[in-house]
Amino acid sequence: MSILSKKILSNSLWMMLEKVISMFGLIFVMSYVAKYIGPTNFGKIALATTIFTFVQTLTWFGNQEILFKRVSKNPSSGLKFLNSTQNLRKLLFSLFSLPVLAWLFIYTDQLTFIFGIATALATFILIQDIFVIYNNAVLKSYINTLVNIAGLAIAFAVRYLIVLFELPAEYLAIPIVLVTLIPYVAKRYYFNLADHAPRIRSFTYAKYYLYAGSALVLSTLSIALYVQITNLMLVNLTSTYELGLYSVASSLGMAWGFVNQSIITSVMTKIYKEKNDNVAYGMFAKLNLLIIAISSGAIIGFVLLGHWIIALLYGNAYLPAVPLLIVMACAGMFSGLGTAAARLIIREEGYSYISKKMLCMAICSVPIAYICIQYFGLIGAAYSIAVIELLSATLFNYFYKNGIIFKVHFWFLYRTKLKNSLEN
Repeated sequence: MSILSKKILSNSLWMMLEKVISMFGLIFVMSYVAKYIGPTNFGKIALATTIFTFVQTLTWFGNQEILFKRVSKNPSSGLKFLNSTQNLRKLLFSLFSLPVLAWLFIYTDQLTFIFGIATALATFILIQDIFVIYNNAVLKSYINTLVNIAGLAIAFAVRYLIVLFELPAEYLAIPIVLVTLIPYVAKRYYFNLADHAPRIRSFTYAKYYLYAGSALVLSTLSIALYVQITNLMLVNLTSTYELGLYSVASSLGMAWGFVNQSIITSVMTKIYKEKNDNVAYGMFAKLNLLIIAISSGAIIGFVLLGHWIIALLYGNAYLPAVPLLIVMACAGMFSGLGTAAARLIIREEGYSYISKKMLCMAICSVPIAYICIQYFGLIGAAYSIAVIELLSATLFNYFYKNGIIFKVHFWFLYRTKLKNSLEN
């Protein structure tokens, strides 16, 4: 059974188009910015982004995939859930962001604080943007793509002008906000016209938001920790200079991952709806092969062209980041496989397992990152994220439901056994 129907393929391509535009912006505009402000100040932007990743994760309280699944199955019910929990997300965001901003004001310099304020505003807009989840779940990603392209284009243009006219680095806070504000306003206007979203304020929905998310919030927070722990360790053990180099290598080395993510998101709408477990597992096995094939092409590309790309786009100041590219590309493949596996476990209602698994991953990620960076320096940061993503995609998933993820990863060996066990 094909996993790429015409509608799913179309939705995936629209999602990819948005990321392609974003990637070109990353390559041609952000590299321009990185050259202008240097690795140290570029690292300050990365630090603000890292911190507010945790704020965003806590505010969603583990509900993003639950909401996606709910909208996929029943758009009307999903809309009510999305709309009715907006005020709760505002409250949670305020509780988590204000202490962070206070810390940045007291313990960091003025530029980092300004970037922190801008990132806080951008994050607030993101957590209010329920339209992304809805459009992706009902396979209307073209709406997200079109308005996001407009937002990216304007934000990139502003960044370019700031560098062109050699304005102070503080002005780069403006496009940080614009890149989320413009798409949000456009999607909200279109959404209210086309979908007539119901506006219900129910305590029941807010209570369910906290209850349902409680099983996953620890796992999503753990994901944020083990993904961002390298950034935090680099700042702690080295400086924002190394973080700036790592951010370039990480962004560029994993930029192609949008292809995997787009396909995973679109295909999972079909897998969530599939009632036959054996068919769903077969679709998931094909999805894994597709992820590996796409990732292999990216890895080969960085082996052949990595040094030339960094030299051309970022200049000599960023050449120490070259060895990290291939390692980060491998990490991107493991990340894609891990994302797909997590979605399958969610299909199986394995929320508790994910929570426990990700807590273990978060705990393990700290010593892994510390040892790798302490003994291998900058390249160790890349090694740590690759090891963490590999363990998350494989070993830490293999204990779930009698090793179902292991069996699907090795589908060619277990296909017949799984089919027979499910039929009996």
